[in-house]
Amino acid sequence: MLWFKKQPDQAAPAGGHHDVIVPVTLAVGMDAGIFRSKFAVLLEVLGESGGADVFLDALASKSRMFRELLDPGRIEGLTRDGIETLLETVMPARKRLGPVLVQMDEQGLTAAVRALLYGTGALEARMQRFVDVLPAAGADQKSERKLRRAGWDFAAELLHFRAPQRYPLMTRWVWDQSTMSGAVRELLPGGDTNNDIALGSAPGMYEAARAWVAQQMAAQGVYREPLFAVDLFLAHAYADYMRAMSSGMGLMNSDFGGKADPMEPVCKLLGIDEPRRSGGSRLKKVTLH
Repeated sequence: MLWFKKQPDQAAPAGGHHDVIVPVTLAVGMDAGIFRSKFAVLLEVLGESGGADVFLDALASKSRMFRELLDPGRIEGLTRDGIETLLETVMPARKRLGPVLVQMDEQGLTAAVRALLYGTGALEARMQRFVDVLPAAGADQKSERKLRRAGWDFAAELLHFRAPQRYPLMTRWVWDQSTMSGAVRELLPGGDTNNDIALGSAPGMYEAARAWVAQQMAAQGVYREPLFAVDLFLAHAYADYMRAMSSGMGLMNSDFGGKADPMEPVCKLLGIDEPRRSGGSRLKKVTLH
């Protein structure tokens, strides 16, 4: 049985261990015909890349690393190096947050991560507190805005890859209400002609979107690693949009890599690409205890 068919415990208290994200009804229905078209393209690309297993395994490996480093019984010992290791796998955030995190003392940095994952209060409020604690002194308004958005993406990945069943992936490339852009938009009827999409940014919206995609994938016979299969599909949908938008502008080459491998920008979005420097995979081997 897929995770989204499980009945949530409505009586569970708020907080990191007990967050219950209930799917909301989307203000705009997603289009099954668009899904099937994009899914067919993804299958073709995966067929040319050796199949989905290598990508799903990489996402599972990333999640194991997050679960190991962020385990509630070990998080008190989380170091700056451990947090930076996780950040290296978050493409939308690693460039902007790297220089910022070194400005924070290790104890404060670990406390911010612990409060995000295991603190009390509503999930969105915890995510916002994590963003607000990031130092932005000296940054102009535009740079500070980009920093805060990167901080949100990092918080979203910390939550999702530590507990992928509980938390949908809530990064801006999945959906950004402020710009009305993201992979979710690529599955809505009307496409770029619709400039008034009021989906909101509540966790329940992201959960509704991924449950819908998972249902569509199940109808196509996809049951292996449904949590990460949804991530893979959404990343491909958004990378395909970016490729179309940046055609002839060189943006895909500079930001997402070359054009030869259509899965390269997908891997970059998901943080399972090759490291930017020598020394092996960005997904460091972590021994589970």
